[in-house]
Amino acid sequence: MDRSTSPLAVLFVALLTAATIGLSAFVVTSAPTGAVAAATGTPAATPVATTVVAEVSLSTPSVVPSSSPEISPPPSPSATPTPTPKPVLAMNLYRNGDFVSELTPVQCVSAAMQIMLNVIGPKDDRSSRTQTALAKLAKSLSDAPYGGTEPLGWARGLQQRGAGHYKVVVESTLIKAVRRGVAAIRATGRPVGLLVWRGAHSWVLHGFETTADPAGPNAWSVTRIYVSDPWYPRISRIWGRSRGPNARITPKQLTEDYLPWKRPTGRYPGMDGKFVLVIPVD
Repeated sequence: MDRSTSPLAVLFVALLTAATIGLSAFVVTSAPTGAVAAATGTPAATPVATTVVAEVSLSTPSVVPSSSPEISPPPSPSATPTPTPKPVLAMNLYRNGDFVSELTPVQCVSAAMQIMLNVIGPKDDRSSRTQTALAKLAKSLSDAPYGGTEPLGWARGLQQRGAGHYKVVVESTLIKAVRRGVAAIRATGRPVGLLVWRGAHSWVLHGFETTADPAGPNAWSVTRIYVSDPWYPRISRIWGRSRGPNARITPKQLTEDYLPWKRPTGRYPGMDGKFVLVIPVD
């Protein structure tokens, strides 16, 4: 048998040689550097000058959606400033416990006198005996041509019972009468008597609210008054339900009850057609 190399063996050797050459090339390109090169005896590679280049990202930058600029709502139109209310002077002499109701339908004057004495005095007297005594006193001092109790007896009776000087006055209009009564309260600190229901009934005016001090130099008007009706809690067939104690009403509301004097019993010169009141004087 011929001992020369067979073609298969030649092919094997060629492949092995090629593999060896490729591995050598890989090892050369991966030559160690630095300390590794010194340990293996391989010369370190010559340093190559490098240039630092800023890294530029080629990827699409992420876009963070910015929030839409806030659109402030237009300022709301400022409300029309509320006008400063006019200064008010309030004065009310009434205290809880001052009120008394009339004992009979014909004792309105004596009941009003009793309320006024309670307002003025240091303590309240709501006894029936006192009201009956006041009724007799006022009647005796009235000098009424037709009998009964008159405004003059009311004023004189208060004075006799220590309430100070009172007198009967008249005014041509309701507003003038109210202003006069309010001014008297402000000046004396004592209540006023009103002849309502055309002179048939008696109320007590003991407080007020005004736009300025009635005792001062500025112009003033009455916005509210405080009254007590001794007819309470009765209901009149003509005038309706009575107002309660210490009722706060307007001058306009007063027109329902405070009417010019006109009595069916006869003529009263100086009072007929007028607004009558009993006021305190200094």
